[in-house]
Amino acid sequence: MSVVDTLPLVQQYLSQYGITTYLILGSIGLFLNIAYFTQPAYRDKSFSLYIVAMSICGLLGLYISTVPIIYALHNPDPLTYNAFFCAIQFYLRHSFNELLRTFFVLACADRYASSSTQAKIRRFSQYKVAIRVIPSVLLFWFIVSIFPTMMRTLDKGVCDARSGVIHTVYAIYILMSLGIFPLTGSSVFAILLIKNMKSIRQRIHPTITLEPEPHNLRKRDRDMLRMLLVELIGYILTTIPNTVIQIYKSAAANVVKTKDRLAIENFTIYLAQIFLLYLTNTLSFWVFLSASQTYRTELKNMLIRWYRFITRQRINQ
Repeated sequence: MSVVDTLPLVQQYLSQYGITTYLILGSIGLFLNIAYFTQPAYRDKSFSLYIVAMSICGLLGLYISTVPIIYALHNPDPLTYNAFFCAIQFYLRHSFNELLRTFFVLACADRYASSSTQAKIRRFSQYKVAIRVIPSVLLFWFIVSIFPTMMRTLDKGVCDARSGVIHTVYAIYILMSLGIFPLTGSSVFAILLIKNMKSIRQRIHPTITLEPEPHNLRKRDRDMLRMLLVELIGYILTTIPNTVIQIYKSAAANVVKTKDRLAIENFTIYLAQIFLLYLTNTLSFWVFLSASQTYRTELKNMLIRWYRFITRQRINQ
């Protein structure tokens, strides 16, 4: 089989089995994430609010992004013939996926603020601040997402940005909103957080204490730092390919291409802008589970409590 025949078949298998698998596992993980961070011990923490908001938006964005792809495997794809669906699906998908990225940046900023020695910066890491910031971010992205939606159209069965200058503006916007801004923001706050944690460690290292509570708090801070850093790495790995593809598409827009090159390009675009990009939504729970012993222990205890509650309910019936 030639490249032209093989790559579309591989893409179909990736959608049917790969995307379906991470949709199921991602759904389970995000539901557990929401349940974990809404427990009484966490629900009044600003960091938890950002993680819950991130998980909810990630879950909605995951379904809006992937369910139409799976549906189109065995049915006519509405994105190829329905202009309204083309617009509304992109609007909702873009809104919730941008909210996911923004709340992750805010979670990094919150942890940096909580570790700061400056009282003014620490004030950002408060429950009342998060309660105000979250609705503002929601409103911001629901308004801003109208802008790229208006630049898209359904033309000859392809739901994409309009050609010409509009496509260039759209590509720059996507490059900034999906790549540069969230990656730069989360990376900067992660670096500042590491710097603060090192500073705190240097100050407390000479001090010998027998009190367990401060140690536990510091351990939780270290766990949170590890969780955010590992998720940041995962986010970079799943997002950078999309950024590279956006640059390539703009640079090679007017190049004459062979059938083989078009097949390779289409498959690469699929991997970068669909398969890997939507995988980002599923990362947080599995990253937290693998990176934090505290998270694993407390999650296990939560599931045991659920099991005992369900068992008692059945006995009482």
